[in-house]
Amino acid sequence: MRQKAILLSMLVAILAVIAAGWWLWPAGRPLRRADRLRLAFASDRANSGDLFALDSAGRLVNLTRHPAADWEPAWRPDGQILAFTSHRSGNSDIWLLDLAGWSPGEDGPPPERLVNLTHHPAWDYSPAWSPDGQSIVFVSERDGDPEIFIQNINEPDAVQLTFNRETDQFPTWSPDGRYIAFAAVRGGAAEIYRIRPDGTGEERLTPPGRQGSYPAWSPDGQRLAFVSWDEEHRAGIYVLAADRSVGEPRFTASAWLGNLHWSADGSWLTFTGWQDGSHEVYALPADGTGPPVRLSAHPAWDDGLVLNPAYPFQPDPLPPAAPAPPASPAAGGLAAGVNLADLSSAYLVNDLGAGWAKGYVNWATVEPEPGQFRWIDPDNVVKAFGDRGLHILLRVHGTPAWARPEGTPLSFPPTDPDAFARFLTRLAARYRGRVAAYEIWNEPNLNYEWGNQRPDPAAYAGLLKTAYTAIKQVDPQAVVVSGGLATTGGGSDTAYGDLDFLHGMYQAGVRGYFDALGSHPYAYGLPPDTSHPDGLSFDRVLAQRQVMLAYGDDSPIWITEVGWVLQSHWDLGEHAAIGVSEAQQAEYLVRAYQKAGSEWPFVQAFFIFNLDFSLAPWYLSAEPMRWYAILNPNRTPRPAYTSLRQILHHNEQGN
Repeated sequence: MRQKAILLSMLVAILAVIAAGWWLWPAGRPLRRADRLRLAFASDRANSGDLFALDSAGRLVNLTRHPAADWEPAWRPDGQILAFTSHRSGNSDIWLLDLAGWSPGEDGPPPERLVNLTHHPAWDYSPAWSPDGQSIVFVSERDGDPEIFIQNINEPDAVQLTFNRETDQFPTWSPDGRYIAFAAVRGGAAEIYRIRPDGTGEERLTPPGRQGSYPAWSPDGQRLAFVSWDEEHRAGIYVLAADRSVGEPRFTASAWLGNLHWSADGSWLTFTGWQDGSHEVYALPADGTGPPVRLSAHPAWDDGLVLNPAYPFQPDPLPPAAPAPPASPAAGGLAAGVNLADLSSAYLVNDLGAGWAKGYVNWATVEPEPGQFRWIDPDNVVKAFGDRGLHILLRVHGTPAWARPEGTPLSFPPTDPDAFARFLTRLAARYRGRVAAYEIWNEPNLNYEWGNQRPDPAAYAGLLKTAYTAIKQVDPQAVVVSGGLATTGGGSDTAYGDLDFLHGMYQAGVRGYFDALGSHPYAYGLPPDTSHPDGLSFDRVLAQRQVMLAYGDDSPIWITEVGWVLQSHWDLGEHAAIGVSEAQQAEYLVRAYQKAGSEWPFVQAFFIFNLDFSLAPWYLSAEPMRWYAILNPNRTPRPAYTSLRQILHHNEQGN
């Protein structure tokens, strides 16, 4: 009995080790299958993010095959295991996939080959291995903003390295294990820093004035490749030498590029670029003596190419992929646009297949003193969108301190309508022929957006009349859109009911002083085909339309904001109770666009809220606006982005 008990105890211990730490293999263990995978990358070509690999026979195989998104693969230095970012646990975690001795099949990896390393309710992403293959450095938002963490794969807890209230991201370990380089936003500028694995010795690597992101150590540790921008804001691949000097770019892109990695012999740099109308993976001679080789050619988002260190690399194009899944039915000629925060994301509007971009003009910033204008912000917006060939909607808001009562907030309406008229005259004249439409104020039926006072529909009608007259005098072709009404049902202590507010606008004589009614029909977590008895649903535009018709107004409606917030473990305030899953966000946005385009001919424009507020470094993790975004904070697409891109490009082709 004693012998049996001992044997049983040994068996239990062995099984526990296998279950909890199957990746603990000697670095020199012979490989049976993993060495046959030459490279890996992530793509949403299968309708969600999956990891794909190229085997030694030149075949492309889907490694993960999961309905949730998988992105950002990272090879362990011995080539046996892939770390990656996955949303299969309901949020974003770092997972490990054991490849040794396994032939990828139609069903994806068996559960015993997968381990959730970080298993934390906050979002973890962007993994990179230590040289000894025993630890992973990654980004985590568990501190309330993106910070750098390390976790030993044998330990349950991670160690935090950086402690800032700005963004730290894209970590990478030096080959000698002494440092971790990462991209850091300090004082609003993105630069390359390094820190020791024990959290000491943080220092900036890039020269003063040189911005940088996506660092990648060369195999010998003597150089650091990174992405930077020239004076014309063009992205390029630069190399930081051991003496901290930065020479000419090895490659300059026509649009975005990122996710740099070296080949094991130091001869090639791989990267993701949006050079030919879609996100593709490329290989560039590291010395910059030749052009990049395009390795993928697919309308999906291909990203994060990493080379198996155990396999020699040749920059051969990937084999043609199976046709993309059919797109859902399109929505006729409904104009599609997005609200976006980062001007470097403007190319993504093209990638998405939308034709419009919404930007913001803060009057207080542009005219801080009467007659003194600082046009740099709106100039940058108009140039960024115009360079991408986009139609531009500008929302005008924010009253300068000199134009409102002392002690009132930015959203307080101007006391002198003539001052507002003069500003709009200058604005419309400056951008005549380049800006297609102007939205006047934001959600004027909310106390918060009306100076923290009770909204006044007659006063807003007067403001809109002033704006319409001023803009049309200098740019008759510009479309003037009323400030998007928040869907507020019968109203509350902090909001005026949207239908009552609209009645009040018409009773104040607003008819004829806007070209389109702005609406923000947020559905408060409900599907777009579901009606709420109090009107807190997407179909609120039908009731708004009836009010318009009652006053003889057949003007169109522009949906200038609509979106669904994701569930989060953070306290999102009033947004917390209406959160949806990533799959629901995708389903609801697609259906809302289809519904507006096919059932409501009076709706002419549909602006998604939002594209990229998740990337804005000034927003902390608990900011609800980040959770409406259709991009992840590591810049990978959420399912909503992928689904919308499919139908918008289908719509493009159909017209």
